[in-house]
Amino acid sequence: MRIKLRYKLFLVILLANTLLTTAIVIANNRAFSTGFTAYLNEVQSRRLAPLLEGLAEAYADQDGWQWIGQQPERWRRIIDRNVYGDRLRGRPPEAERDRDPPSPPPIQLKDARGHYVLGDDRGNGPMIWLPIEWQGKVVGELGVPQSLRLTAQFDRLFADQQRRQLRWIALVSLALSAAVAIPFASRLVRPISRLKTATHRLTSGDYEVQLPTDGGDELADLARDFNTLSGTLAQNLSARQRWISDISHELRTPISVLRAELEALQDGIRQPDAETLQSLHQEIERLGGLVEDLYELSLSDAGALSYRKEAVDLNDIIAEVRGHFQSALEQGCFQVRIHAGDSPALIQGDRNRLIQLFTNLMQNSLSYTDSSAEAPGILDIDVTQDARSTRILWSDSAPGVPEAALPRLFERLYRVEGSRNRATGGSGLGLAIVHNVVDAHQGHIEAKPSSLGGLTLEIRFPSGRSA
Repeated sequence: MRIKLRYKLFLVILLANTLLTTAIVIANNRAFSTGFTAYLNEVQSRRLAPLLEGLAEAYADQDGWQWIGQQPERWRRIIDRNVYGDRLRGRPPEAERDRDPPSPPPIQLKDARGHYVLGDDRGNGPMIWLPIEWQGKVVGELGVPQSLRLTAQFDRLFADQQRRQLRWIALVSLALSAAVAIPFASRLVRPISRLKTATHRLTSGDYEVQLPTDGGDELADLARDFNTLSGTLAQNLSARQRWISDISHELRTPISVLRAELEALQDGIRQPDAETLQSLHQEIERLGGLVEDLYELSLSDAGALSYRKEAVDLNDIIAEVRGHFQSALEQGCFQVRIHAGDSPALIQGDRNRLIQLFTNLMQNSLSYTDSSAEAPGILDIDVTQDARSTRILWSDSAPGVPEAALPRLFERLYRVEGSRNRATGGSGLGLAIVHNVVDAHQGHIEAKPSSLGGLTLEIRFPSGRSA
């Protein structure tokens, strides 16, 4: 059977209050019984004080307790005078003679050595023993049964009344607890119900749903986390849609060019000469490069790229990449200035992935930096190392990147509108791959304006010879 959460909370609150009320009633009953018993014992002790004084005088007069067995009438008169005196006081003598005297209470007596003078210790139940003193010396003890503490009708009525009132108080407390628990449980479950409804909307694809975040408890924290999740899913959906749109656009361009070139060949408009074949080859290269970049990026996102880290020298890797691009740099009238110390810049890294990283950076600078024979492009590479990290500053010349566009340079397929988005640019995935490779090496990369008028990429890797 499925029970809603509000009913479960109501039952839990009611059960807790019931147990608490029951414990209070039991504790109160015990405390009342103990306190009332102590009160009655005190009253009884004070009521029996004249009897204790009478017995002490009789002990002194008879020089002991032998008279108890020898003079039973005297014992009876002492009991009548000190125990029942308030009931017999004011009655005429003839009534005193004709009355049916009450039975003496089952009182016991011990001497100073603890020997029973009157009564014994068999079947008498709990007793209250009161000392009998004469001239500062205990000469005996008077025993009164505890069972007599509620023999008075008033005492019993008072005790019963107090217990009935306590039971009514307990019932009223439980009723109030139930009345408070119902709205409290509903109010407590209300945020959870809102979360349930919002979750259903979220699973249905409504990523714009948000929850109120009033309060500072765990439910408010959960609502804030839900809002963050909803916002993240909305951003991911937007990014995915933009990603699909950008990929479609990037693939459409070389395919459209290839289709046009092939249709022109089929219609005889163009001849299959070297120029036409070169154009087709360039578009295929562009399309293949885009597909290869997408493949590398997907592997990097999925964590499928393998990294075999060892101690590598970044100076050697940068020099090797520069050598690979020597011909392209000369043809593009590009000047590369490397500033590195004499000591190796060692980090723990995968050599092949780091070569890929700096290859993408070199292609990015070649693609987006203005250069000509009159005004050659400039690339400054500065490598420094301290005890904690190795820093690479990769700075090229104009054109620059707007300040607002710098944080987005590492997004997939993002390219700056304007002078750095020329037709000779790449797929827009190179810096995204660079970012993933840097992350895989526990490094950090940041884009800044360059003092040369272009873009500076600052990369930091942890230094060290061991993992």
